[in-house]
Amino acid sequence: MRRPSLPRLSLARWLWSAAGLMLAIGLVWLAWPRALEIETAVIDRGMVRREIVDEGRTRIHDVFVISAPVAGALQRIELHPGDPVTRGAVVATILPADPPLLDARIAQEAVAAVAAARSALAAAEANADLAQRDQTRVARLAGQGFAAPAALDSANAALRAARAEVSARRAELQRAIVAAGRSRTGPGRPTPVRSPASGRVLQLLRPSQGVVLVGTPLLELGDPANLEVVAEFLSQDAMLIPTGATAFLEGWGGETALPARVSVIEPFAHTKISALGIEEQRVNVILHLTDPDTAPPLGHGFRLDVRVVVSKTPNALRVPTDALVRHGTGWAVFRILDGRARLTPIRIGTGDDRFRAVLGGLAVGDRVILFPGDTIADGNRVRGARSN
Repeated sequence: MRRPSLPRLSLARWLWSAAGLMLAIGLVWLAWPRALEIETAVIDRGMVRREIVDEGRTRIHDVFVISAPVAGALQRIELHPGDPVTRGAVVATILPADPPLLDARIAQEAVAAVAAARSALAAAEANADLAQRDQTRVARLAGQGFAAPAALDSANAALRAARAEVSARRAELQRAIVAAGRSRTGPGRPTPVRSPASGRVLQLLRPSQGVVLVGTPLLELGDPANLEVVAEFLSQDAMLIPTGATAFLEGWGGETALPARVSVIEPFAHTKISALGIEEQRVNVILHLTDPDTAPPLGHGFRLDVRVVVSKTPNALRVPTDALVRHGTGWAVFRILDGRARLTPIRIGTGDDRFRAVLGGLAVGDRVILFPGDTIADGNRVRGARSN
């Protein structure tokens, strides 16, 4: 008895089956998780510093504002910014100002007042001349015994009164002449303005000739050798800065940072509006260059960046700041174990924008992922090159 034969698959069915199998294998291969390309760093020991950076400006410690001691006509100042000045040197000259111009009516009244004062003076001089003759005559008669002593006393008193009247009328004439602007006393004496200290001219506030009032600022003077830096730090940051802290001045125009030291932290704060319109409490921190003899020739009011070292810890276990990620209320890193990223909570201490001190959770030699981003999750396969 013959057994029935199985139907044979056609060639087309074999080809379709093979194609479906290859497609399934391809989909599985595409869906299979791959190792992510990463950049890593190795936990080591080294220096960890905490620094605070803010904007600062240079200023000369003692700036003298020289003002006009008298009112008058200021002569053109021949000095220029940067010129050296010694103590006691004449920096400006002020002449008496010309009297103001009078209008026609007031001018006529002033001329009439002068004429009246001249007439009154002439009358007083005539009375004084008459009183002089009377006194001479009475004195001669009294000497001959023909006039009483009382008459002589009366003549002497009248002469003194006439002379006093002449002096008064002469003063009235002088006052009228001055009021009319026709004083014949000639130009007054110039008043020199002297420098109170040695230094250099910082800026001219009134370089041109003109009439100035008492107290008008004329120029600023200072000694560039007595330079300091003022940085306005937030009050909460200023509380962390100790007096004598090391600092570095950057962004002044050169490639190297200038060493400086914190000398004074002012004990009061002032309110300042930030660029975003937020009120901030700022504190002035005064710094001095560590080696002013080799420092570049910085001037008054130059802008720069101040980096103050608040604390530093040598030989500290440190982690790159770029490896840190937020984990709840604390911090964590992605540590590499057996080719996979493992989220590892850690405790960190002080540090700057490069390194933070590790207080627990890591050891020397551990590899962590830099710039993990949102694509890294706990347990992902990773591969990458070491960066440090």
